[in-house]
Amino acid sequence: MWEQFVVFTLVLFTFALMIRFLLYFMVVPALLNAQTIARVGKPLNLFTLGDSNGSFPYSWPEQLKQALPDASVFNISKSGRTIGFVNNGDSSLNSSMVIEENLQKAAEFTKDRPFDFIILQLGTNDAKAVFAGRQSEVAANLEKLIKQIKNCRYQVISKAKVVIISPPPYGEKAEAQEKYKGGNRRVEEMSKKFEEIAKRNDCLFINGFKTPGLDINSMTPDGLHLDAIGSRKLIEPLVKIVQK
Repeated sequence: MWEQFVVFTLVLFTFALMIRFLLYFMVVPALLNAQTIARVGKPLNLFTLGDSNGSFPYSWPEQLKQALPDASVFNISKSGRTIGFVNNGDSSLNSSMVIEENLQKAAEFTKDRPFDFIILQLGTNDAKAVFAGRQSEVAANLEKLIKQIKNCRYQVISKAKVVIISPPPYGEKAEAQEKYKGGNRRVEEMSKKFEEIAKRNDCLFINGFKTPGLDINSMTPDGLHLDAIGSRKLIEPLVKIVQK
């Protein structure tokens, strides 16, 4: 009788062990697969358009690449670029005038892979003293530029979400120069108007004038061009937005 009980117990234990192993091999692969799917997201495809603050080796687009190592960042930034003014007598610095050329470059770069976001960080040069009497044109120029992008013939571009980053402040060293005098007040006003334009045109908006942690006087060599730390501060709110 005792021997039968021992045999029965062993059989029951073996059966329970088999069930446990069976469940393990059924459930664990499914969990691992689910975890893999959750971890693997589509890498972002970004198109950045800016002025000199976007053109340096440590600029905000480069900081963006470091913050989002899996993302593709196609950067067309150029020193002296404006939203819609001919700066220094050079029409190629007028974004609106050369946008078709730049959009074509972006489309050729991305081929059939759509951009997720187009990030515009412009306006610093539009606030120069030489354009002080034309500030009423700046907002209209930005709205025109946005529409040129959204209505372009390249679907890989036109479907992307546009992000507007208003210009960072002017520092004391910049304001001390005649060509930049009064610029800080002008970019502050831009930030308010740019936010309105972003809302009206279904764009995302980041207030670069009020960038958290950005000290324009200590994070620029000249009160205008952001150093690596300042550039990183500028893109921190952007990283949060594009990762949502």
